Amino acid sequence: MLVQIYRVVWRLIYKFKLNVIEREIKKNVALIGSDHHFGPTSRVKLFEGAQVSNVELHDHVEMFGTLTSLHHGKIVMRPWSKIGAGSCILAANYVEIGADTAIAEGVMIVDNNYHPINPEDRRYMRHTPHDSWERQSRHSANAPIYIGENVWIGSNVRICKGVTIGDNAIIAACSVVTKNVPANAIAAGNPAKIVKEDIDKTTTSIFRKD
Repeated sequence: MLVQIYRVVWRLIYKFKLNVIEREIKKNVALIGSDHHFGPTSRVKLFEGAQVSNVELHDHVEMFGTLTSLHHGKIVMRPWSKIGAGSCILAANYVEIGADTAIAEGVMIVDNNYHPINPEDRRYMRHTPHDSWERQSRHSANAPIYIGENVWIGSNVRICKGVTIGDNAIIAACSVVTKNVPANAIAAGNPAKIVKEDIDKTTTSIFRKD
């Protein structure tokens, strides 16, 4: 009996916390369409003047990670895309996740260096307050990231600024992507290299019935 009561109470607490998180998220994103999904690990952060319009979630998006817009950096998740728990997108420029793309847990997608390159600038920055103008992302090099449709990104991947990943590509777990990945290719390693191409032609669908 006590176990049943505990389970009921736990479910009520979980549902309450999830409702609070969802309300907070919906204040910070532009929801387009319907059927958006969030969880207890979902977070949206707007820093350095970023606005609600800087984060777009389209139909059927599953957002269980953290989305951070810096200085009006734009984040767009297209329909049916997903980002797993513990994964983060930091945008000071532009990050787009294509339709049907799945991002696993522990993934980092960052379109900027988050710090100056010049040693003198970095030393100076270390002696300024954490919320100072000198520490803002506008002072770091940045470039847009485009991830195509139906891409599969394994756990603990890092995707760096300026990268484009083509449709249907697969990024193996723990890879660090510093260069473009063509469509229908598999990339793996640190730095990631192409290990297989034309997977749309060299594999057979197990679901499609002709």
